[in-house]
Amino acid sequence: MTSGVAFLFPGQGSYVPGVFAGIGADADRISARVAEIDAVTAEFQLEPVQPLLFSPDAPALAQLLESDHERLDVAILATSIALAELLESRYEMRPDHVVGHSLGEFGALAVAGVFTPGEAARAVCERHATLRKAPPPEGGMLAVNADTARAEELIASAKAEASAVSARNAPSQTVISGTEADLVKVRQLAREAEIRTSRLHVPGPFHVPQLADASALYARTMRNVRMSAPRERFFYSHGLGRFLTARDDVVDLMVADMTRPVRFHDAVRALNAEGVTTFVECGALDVLTRIVSGSLPRAVTLAPLREAMDTSDLSARLRTAQPSAAAGEPTPTAAADAEVLEGVRAVCAEILEYPLDVVTADADFQADLGVDSLAMTELQERALRRFDLQDRVHDATAGTYATVAGLALYITGLLREGATTGAEQR
Repeated sequence: MTSGVAFLFPGQGSYVPGVFAGIGADADRISARVAEIDAVTAEFQLEPVQPLLFSPDAPALAQLLESDHERLDVAILATSIALAELLESRYEMRPDHVVGHSLGEFGALAVAGVFTPGEAARAVCERHATLRKAPPPEGGMLAVNADTARAEELIASAKAEASAVSARNAPSQTVISGTEADLVKVRQLAREAEIRTSRLHVPGPFHVPQLADASALYARTMRNVRMSAPRERFFYSHGLGRFLTARDDVVDLMVADMTRPVRFHDAVRALNAEGVTTFVECGALDVLTRIVSGSLPRAVTLAPLREAMDTSDLSARLRTAQPSAAAGEPTPTAAADAEVLEGVRAVCAEILEYPLDVVTADADFQADLGVDSLAMTELQERALRRFDLQDRVHDATAGTYATVAGLALYITGLLREGATTGAEQR
């Protein structure tokens, strides 16, 4: 792989049952890492996570959230560390930088050399023990398709005093953490304002000031975890807004991150400014790479474990992600006709009832604008009709275009093929 590669480490909810069940002999490459993690989980009276990663009959996410969420978090950590090991040892894909989102910071710190896999698991288990002793109020986390300012307005209007912004993922994607009662009020106000929301699959609220008691206790228990100096200019801390150095106190960092929001969007932009053009999700699913695609349409993104797969599937996916070739391709924004792009933006703003400035060219339909499959079908049809391409409505496949610019590029291509070019007069 070329330089300019960042590994992304996802947090809560990034779990696929038996995600490594089909990798065959490659399981030997990562079994030692998982065994090291399981040796530590046994000290905390947790069942091993190895069956969750390698058994096709492993329990689903909902079941683990209900009955075994601490083991679930360790399984997410183990998945990330194991995949990073596999990518480096088997496929010679080595990152230039790493960044973690929430729980994912433990895996990123392990790859950065701060923790061994076992000590990373110990840090996660100590965090669980802390939260049992100083639990936050019952509640959860709510993703809101709005910027941070709008999300804070919703919190204020709902008088949700026990809630706060807990993640800034993208220009139009913010996460709010709070009590159940608060989130119900915030969601109702968002619905009235026609702002899309969705509950996250997490066991409670995180990254909020209400965890101050727990963070103070964690500051003491984290001193039991062995650490080493990080690799230079390797681990990017969203909390610090810079790379972690040997002079930084990792305990202070992890403790502070319990009560402050995750600034993932800022971290992605900073890494891109450092020259990163390829972002690889080291974990199950593709939560973070979808966010990156919406924020940086020219970036190459790869999520090897969108679902459980075998070795040949993984090899095929990695072969298609060659940064040297893909990074030089023109973006949809550059290739799409400017008039078409503005027309598509106007259609999106009208149908979704968003201000036009929110519907940027690089806005991701799913991650930033919250477009579901039904809305996508309507949006595509209206955009095609706007440019007198109604005869091509049935040729378009809903969900084909990740971004606003992608849909504009598709329509531009149809017009250049010789289709009628007159646009509707509005």
